[in-house]
Amino acid sequence: MAKKAKSEPAKVESTEKIARLLAIHVSKNLEPEDAAVRLIAVGFDSPTIGLLLNKNPNFANAAKSKFLKAAGKDKV
Repeated sequence: MAKKAKSEPAKVESTEKIARLLAIHVSKNLEPEDAAVRLIAVGFDSPTIGLLLNKNPNFANAAKSKFLKAAGKDKV
């Protein structure tokens, strides 16, 4: 049986850490709802956003829904 390379998981982990640090930096001065919507837009999932913003895992979904409802009212 071939052994798995140990360096591959470390690269993914380092990339994830860098992405999280950038996400924290970008969303630092935003309201939590605005930060959640922006983080969803760049590809973070709801549980990860909850961890980054110190909120529950569903917080990002609720912020996205609130944002879409407000955007829909502006169009009418």
